[in-house]
Amino acid sequence: MGMRFSPYFLLAGFLVIPDLKAAPKVTEPPAKVRKALRLSNFYQKHVNVGGFSIVSSEKVSDYALLEAAYLINQMLVGREDLLKAMAKNKVRFSVMAHNEYTTQIPEHSDLQPRLYWNRRARGLGATPERPSVSCGEENLLLYPNDPYSTENILIHELAHAVHKMGLSETDPTFDERLEATYDQAVKEGLWKGKYASRNHYEYFAEGVQSWFDTNRENDFEHNHVNTREELKTYDPRLAKLVKEVFGERLWRYQLPADRRPMPAHLKGYDPKKAPVFGWPARSVAWYERFKAGKETLAPDHAMQLELLSPESENWRSPRTPHKTQIYISNASSRAIALEWIDFDGKPKTYGVELRPTDHTQQQTYAGHVWRLVDDKTKEPIHYFIVPKKPGKLIYKGR
Repeated sequence: MGMRFSPYFLLAGFLVIPDLKAAPKVTEPPAKVRKALRLSNFYQKHVNVGGFSIVSSEKVSDYALLEAAYLINQMLVGREDLLKAMAKNKVRFSVMAHNEYTTQIPEHSDLQPRLYWNRRARGLGATPERPSVSCGEENLLLYPNDPYSTENILIHELAHAVHKMGLSETDPTFDERLEATYDQAVKEGLWKGKYASRNHYEYFAEGVQSWFDTNRENDFEHNHVNTREELKTYDPRLAKLVKEVFGERLWRYQLPADRRPMPAHLKGYDPKKAPVFGWPARSVAWYERFKAGKETLAPDHAMQLELLSPESENWRSPRTPHKTQIYISNASSRAIALEWIDFDGKPKTYGVELRPTDHTQQQTYAGHVWRLVDDKTKEPIHYFIVPKKPGKLIYKGR
């Protein structure tokens, strides 16, 4: 684990504090903002950060909103262009109360199954279809039982929003360059089996977390890298791209209780009075069934995919116009991968490995041929042909 840094530093014996804009204030959402962003009446609180909106219901602590503003200011000092670009794209940062859950956020209310999403995530990135980037107040203020207490979720999710909804405006070349860097990292075996290897979006967001010294380390989803210096050493190409976006100021994330001096926006906050976070019981029960292979993310009308022998020959996908979806869950004890058989009969890998309890949703076409392979040996396990209706499969092993 690398050394942690203070957000403050000494210059010629004087304490220097980053020069931020005037202290943000919590207000009701201004009518102009509510109209421009088409905000639901769910949102009753608002903080303005350089024209970018942080919003929440009336249940959320003002301190959480001000902490979110503080972190966004710190991350994007000198990058007001990114704040403006996200605001132009109607992005808003939604803070959930400790007893609010993902599908209660209006922009995420259509996510299904609700029981899954209300246990799966305490923060999501923004997309054009769902322009809310979110996190929970328990992570911002470190309430008891915060499930992500060793990392800051705002920094991860805001990185997604900056990537998809900010840099797309300010630097249209960035995504292509990032994807090429990700492909090279995967080719070299960096981040293998870790969350950063999932796709180039997570690769970037995980890199940003480490850049600001707020990532987990040495667990199922992460290796040893959780600081800026470790990122520079382990994956210098990714570090260079993150530096290009956020610069290399001395500021690093610190837990609120560890900051000296305490920032003004947290003056008066008493962590001893903080509520306790808890997952909703029904969602917990559903999620356990899901991990055991007894539930799926597929819609109710999805058809069970028929598995065909791996010895089948001469498979190739036809050219068909009917778009559909397949939902694959891995309830086995080994990692598998999903491959599409193209129009010439050649397999092409889609996504990354599906580890035990992982799942994926893939757009495809009716009549197309896919196969499951062992991720380690690449040995074919089963083929299947996609029906017109959405298809589902819970793979439990041979």
